[in-house]
Amino acid sequence: MMASLSASFNIAQSPSLATRIAAPQPERVTRRQLLAQRIQQITSVAMGDGIPRVQSPDDVVLIRQETQSHIKRIKSLEDAKELGGPRSLISCIDESLILARAHYITYFPRIFRINDLPPEIITNIFRLIVWPVPNPSTGILWRLRLTWTCRRWREIALGDCTLWNAIWFRDRPPFKRSWAFLERAGTSALDLRISSEDTTQISLAEMDGLLSRLLIYLSRIRILIYIGSSWEHVALLLDKLRTADAPVAMERLEIHRLGRIDYGTDGYIKPTALFSGKGTPRLNYLSLSGVHIDWNTPMLLNLSTIDIRKLPLELSPTIARFREILINCPALRKLCLDGAGPQIDLYDPPPFQIVMTNLKILCISDFSAQYARHVFSHFTAPNLADLTFINMTGEDYSPLYNILVNRFPEIKLLTMYAVDLPVRRNVMVQWFMSMPRLTYLRIANLPSAFLELFVLDPRSVLAPHDKHPSPKVVLAPHLAVIECHPSVFQSLPWFAAERQTLGVPLSKVYITQAKEHDMANQEFRTACAQLMRVTSLHFMLNGTRTPEEDKILSE
Repeated sequence: MMASLSASFNIAQSPSLATRIAAPQPERVTRRQLLAQRIQQITSVAMGDGIPRVQSPDDVVLIRQETQSHIKRIKSLEDAKELGGPRSLISCIDESLILARAHYITYFPRIFRINDLPPEIITNIFRLIVWPVPNPSTGILWRLRLTWTCRRWREIALGDCTLWNAIWFRDRPPFKRSWAFLERAGTSALDLRISSEDTTQISLAEMDGLLSRLLIYLSRIRILIYIGSSWEHVALLLDKLRTADAPVAMERLEIHRLGRIDYGTDGYIKPTALFSGKGTPRLNYLSLSGVHIDWNTPMLLNLSTIDIRKLPLELSPTIARFREILINCPALRKLCLDGAGPQIDLYDPPPFQIVMTNLKILCISDFSAQYARHVFSHFTAPNLADLTFINMTGEDYSPLYNILVNRFPEIKLLTMYAVDLPVRRNVMVQWFMSMPRLTYLRIANLPSAFLELFVLDPRSVLAPHDKHPSPKVVLAPHLAVIECHPSVFQSLPWFAAERQTLGVPLSKVYITQAKEHDMANQEFRTACAQLMRVTSLHFMLNGTRTPEEDKILSE
C-alpha cells in the first residue's frame, strides 16, 4: 500500500514534514512547493496527453528499462541512507528518494499486465482495495473508479456483488447512486448507512419513502447505521423498526442522534419495542446515542458490543435490568457508557459482582465519582485490556481510583481524555502499580503533572501506610507507545527523555489531529525535533488505529 494510504507515517521518513518542523517558515514553503512541482512534472511527462494506447513492443522494452533503472536508483539511495550522515545529507537523500519513487510509480504500472490475470484474481485484488477503506465516502469513490478505468474492469467489478453491498445513503434524494449500488449487490447481505445530517438533509417524507423501500430487504440487512439530528426522523425510524418483522440477518444496529440532546414531546419519550418485541437471532452489536428503546426487549441478548451514549437516567434501564443484560451477554467484548448508564440506588449494594471474563474494552465517560464507583461495584472484568476514561473532572475521583486498584491487572491500553488528577495522588499511583502490563497510553487535555507520575519514584508519592514498592521500581515499566493530542504534546520531549534515563524508553509517539497551524508553530516544531532525538515520532490520520492498538485488541 502506498504511504499516502497508511494509518500513520514516521516523521523521519517524510522530508517535507521534517522540513516544516526544522526549517523557518519561508524555506519550508519554498522547498515543499519545489518538491511538489517536480513530482507534478514527473507525472505529466509520464502521462503524456492522457489518452490510453496499447503499448508497442519497443515502448514496453523502453518502459521496462526505465523501471529497472529507477529500482536500482531507489536501492542505492536506501543503502546510502542506511549508512547515515549529517542531517542535511539525510534530508537530501530523502528528497531524492521521493523523486525516484515518483518516477517508479508512474512507469511500472504502464507495463504491469494486470488484465492478463484471471478474472477471479482481479476480483480478489479489487476486494483488497475496496474493503479496507479508511471511511465510507472514500469507499464510494474507489468503487466508482474501478468501473471508470476500462471495460474489462467495469465488467469484473459489476459482476462481484460483495463490492457493492456496503451502501451509504449520502447522495441527494432520490438516491440514484445508492439504489444503483443496492441493485449491483444482487442477493448478498447488505450493510446500510443512512445520514440525515446538515450536509445531506432528507425531508421527513423522503425519509419515510426511503425506509419503506429499504425494509423490503430487511431479511438481507446485516448492518444498519442511522446518523441524524432530528427527533422526527429518529422517531420515524423507531416506528418503522417497531412494526417490522424480526431481522434474521441483522448483526449490527446503530442509531445516533447528533446535536443538542432534548427529548421533545411525550410521544418521543415513550420507549419503543423494536421488531414487534421479537428476538433478533444474529444481532451482536448495539449502539444507541441520544436514543432510548424498551429495555425489556428480548433483542438485548448474546451481544458482543453494547454502546450507549447521551441518555438521561430516567430513560435508562433500571439497575436490575442492566444486570440482566450483562448476565445474558456472556460473550460481551466491548461496553461503552458515555453519559449514559443504569438507574441506580446509591444506597443499595449489589447482590453479587458479575464476572465478565470476555470483556476486553470498557469506556466510561461523563460519570460523577460516586456514580462511577457504584456502577463498577456491579461487575468486574479480570481480562480487560483496553480502558477509557473521558471527562472525569470537577470533583475528587480518589474514591473511584481506590476501588480500581487490582481490579484490572491485564490492562495494556489506557485512554485518559480530560481527566483531573485526584486529590490523593497516591491512590492513582497505586492504581497504576496494579496494571503492570500497561503498554500503550492515549492522552489528551490532561494536567502536566499526570505524566510526572510515570517518572517519579512511587515511594515519594505513596503515603506511609501504603504498600511501598521495592527500590528502583518504575511505574508502567512496559510502557512503550504514547498516542497524544497536540494539547499535551509540549510535555512529551521532557517525559520521553526522563523515561529513557530511567532505562524504560518509549519506542513510539503518535500525534493525532495535528493541524497546519500546529506545524507552523515554532514551539511545536522544536518539540518535535527534541522528541525525535529520543524516540520514533509518527503522525496519525484521523479515524485510524495504530498497529500496536490492533495487536492489543487482537490478542
